[in-house]
This record gives sequence, C-alpha cells and structure tokens, in this order.
Amino acid sequence: MKNRRLKLEEYALELAKIASLRSEDPFQKVGACIVRFDKSIAGLGYNGAPSGIKIDWSNREERRKRVLHAEVNALRYVKPNESMMIACTLLPCRSCIQMIAAYNIKKIIYNDIYLLDKSAIKLCKEWDIKLIKIN
Repeated sequence: MKNRRLKLEEYALELAKIASLRSEDPFQKVGACIVRFDKSIAGLGYNGAPSGIKIDWSNREERRKRVLHAEVNALRYVKPNESMMIACTLLPCRSCIQMIAAYNIKKIIYNDIYLLDKSAIKLCKEWDIKLIKIN
C-alpha cells in the first residue's frame, strides 16, 4: 500500500492543528499556518495572551476581550502580497478576515466553522477569498 502524500492544504491545516496545541485557552484552542506562493511555510500562530500579559483564563467572556487570535499571531511573520493561503483550525472571525484581506491572501483553509461570527463567510464571498473546509 502506497502512502498518500498530503496535499498542500492538508499539510498546512495539520501544521495549524499542531500550532493550536500551544494555546493556553481552555475554551478554544486555535492554530493558523500561512503558506507563501513558493509553497514554503511563512508563519504559524495560535490564540493566546499578548507577550508579557496575563489573562484570567477562568472567565470566558473576559478572556475573549483580551486574547490575540491565531491568525493575527501568524500574520506577524509575513508581508502583504507574500502569501497565497492561510490554514486555520477555525474559520476566522470578521476581524481576522479583514486582516487576511489586507495581506491580500485569497485562500482560507479551515476545519470548523466559528459560530459566533457568521459574517466572515459573507465577507469572503464579497472580497473573492476562497474558503475550503477540510474535515
């Protein structure tokens, strides 16, 4: 039996899943992986507290106001127009879609839908950002 080579999208999503394991968030662990046009990995990120900041993880609503999203942390490593796609364990929220669009990334691979912000799908259609869900 031959081993099947992962497609680039699957590979990026697996790396995003690994990155999510670094998250301290007890409620939602999220990871992101950005891929350049040459298919190299540009950056990984996970949701968490800003560097040097402590978050009370026990209060879900209060922590939600303070946590940096995985996409934001991954985007720190790239320049606009440098990357072809971002893979995320969770469909990015509206604010992260706006940042992804600002970097001119036109493809988002994701694993699960973010139920708290359904406007992200509408924005992606409007801004011609391709969404691909991989289970």
